[in-house]
Amino acid sequence: MQDFVGEKEGKKGGGYRERRKQARTEPCHWCRKTAPFVWQCRCGLRICQACMDENFWGLSCNGITWVCPDCGEQNGFGNQ
Repeated sequence: MQDFVGEKEGKKGGGYRERRKQARTEPCHWCRKTAPFVWQCRCGLRICQACMDENFWGLSCNGITWVCPDCGEQNGFGNQ
């Protein structure tokens, strides 16, 4: 009868936050550094915020979308 919340037998891995952090271990394709946030295209290209800021002039013409240099798809910045 000593079943407390959070104490379950056979529990796999950590909680939501640990799994979320593990998913973000992919590095930026340009600088090869791991960042807490990366812009990701559907084709798999990942760009960190520092590289996006540095190359913004060539990736976006309107500040609302950015074009993937690998596949040519348009991706949104999430500001609309």
